[in-house]
Amino acid sequence: MVARWFGVPVLAMLILSGSWAPSLPRAQETAPLPSTDVWTVLALDPPGDVRDPALPDLAQLSFRYDSTTDVVWFRLGLYGKRGTGSIAANIAIDSGEEGTPKSNWWGTNRDFKFDRLITVSSADANAAWLARACSAPCGLGDTSGGYISSGVEVHAEDKAIIIGVKRELLTKKSKFNVVASVGSAEQWNDDIPNNGRPPATIDVAAARPSRGLREIDFTRNNLAFVPGYKTIADSAPPKIVVAGRGRIPLVLVTSVYSGAQPFQAFIARNEARYKFYIVTPPGMYGTPARAMPSENTSYGELTWTRLLKRDLIKVMRDKRLVDPVIVVHGYPGSLAAEEAVSENPGLAAGIVEVASMPIGRMASGRDPAKQPTPEERITLVDEAWARQWFKYVTPETWLSNNYRAVLLMNDPNAAEQVRRELEAAPLPVKIRYLIEYMASDHRAILGNIAIPVLVLRPGFDQQLLADPINSGFKPTFIDAWDAFSGNPQIKIETVNGARVRILDDQPTRSDELIAAFIARVEGKRSQAMCH
Repeated sequence: MVARWFGVPVLAMLILSGSWAPSLPRAQETAPLPSTDVWTVLALDPPGDVRDPALPDLAQLSFRYDSTTDVVWFRLGLYGKRGTGSIAANIAIDSGEEGTPKSNWWGTNRDFKFDRLITVSSADANAAWLARACSAPCGLGDTSGGYISSGVEVHAEDKAIIIGVKRELLTKKSKFNVVASVGSAEQWNDDIPNNGRPPATIDVAAARPSRGLREIDFTRNNLAFVPGYKTIADSAPPKIVVAGRGRIPLVLVTSVYSGAQPFQAFIARNEARYKFYIVTPPGMYGTPARAMPSENTSYGELTWTRLLKRDLIKVMRDKRLVDPVIVVHGYPGSLAAEEAVSENPGLAAGIVEVASMPIGRMASGRDPAKQPTPEERITLVDEAWARQWFKYVTPETWLSNNYRAVLLMNDPNAAEQVRRELEAAPLPVKIRYLIEYMASDHRAILGNIAIPVLVLRPGFDQQLLADPINSGFKPTFIDAWDAFSGNPQIKIETVNGARVRILDDQPTRSDELIAAFIARVEGKRSQAMCH
């Protein structure tokens, strides 16, 4: 991913050989940082995983390569300010060259071995930066080598250290592995990647990928609207359309990835059976968004999602709907509906979840094999994902990582139309809803939900699932629901041959399942009334 920065040139020197010497050759002030603000992110690091909280805490490692000067730039983003005391940063390189001696990395990534080490340090916030390089065997605090005044540049900011290194000092090859650390002049404090994660790989000769870009631009702020964007008041209602002439009320909620008309064909097939109230989350599909919350508001507050929850409650109460069924097509509607019925017994008779993802996939910062706790999830989202990644992602990065047409529908032309509809929303709107979903943890709600829930999960097809590029489909849309199969109120149905737009891909099967669910819900209500 790429990072934006406003570089402050400082002094840099490089130790290549010889011994530590108190008399230094005259260093030259570095040139201004090159103008480009686009970086490729190699790794994010969770906040707080440090040895000493008073020392710098790594947030992000990113790079860019200047082919005209053959300089590799590394950006070490920090949580909080760098502080006023001494600071040091290390870039350890596995050059990939055969026959070179290797040293063991001293941080948490104990399996990593390196043969090149770049170290930069400064005695305090106002002191010049010193830089040195050595070839293995060398380690933390190694002072072998002599200073020179070329080959390395350092630019310091409050929340980042930016180091430019001539590639010849790193490797003779185009592809190499890297791990970085920060700390004081006396000790390392945090490294990245860490906790058993593999080292980051850089290939300066690789073509720019069409999928999976990790570029960010530090001149962007995707957590705010562009000047002039017109929002609606928090008290204003969302777009609500009423359709159908049937007896049974259904509240339908579109989602960030459903497309503008996920229920159109379903409504046409069932207009005599149901009465429909279609709700569009503000900001999606041509509707104006609500204002962004204060920058200091945690995403764990689910601000926009809970305003949508209020909207759903208001629709059902204002319209005096009797035992409505809420049909959601993913977040934010799924989160809003789950909280609404859990907090308001009797509000609705049931929920139908169409292609919903019950919980965002995320690894604990301290143990990649485990899910984070709800509290840790919020911290990771607030500090790392929102402020270190989504704030700066470029539109190209978003599109190259977001929902592809192949996920959405069997018909490729219709799927592409849906993809264009969902991507037409402003990037800050899509990011806000996504980050709130990532910060949510409804495991307790779903595990204890007391009204009937029908989950329609897309079965896709084996050919689609077998493609490695689609490896996230099954664990996200299918397997994630298995954890809630023990709740007798939740009935899980896998609709084979359907993608995310289940109601369109398998209309007969989905209509039958929904009708049977509503009949079961009505049967339970009748039994309750008899008693």
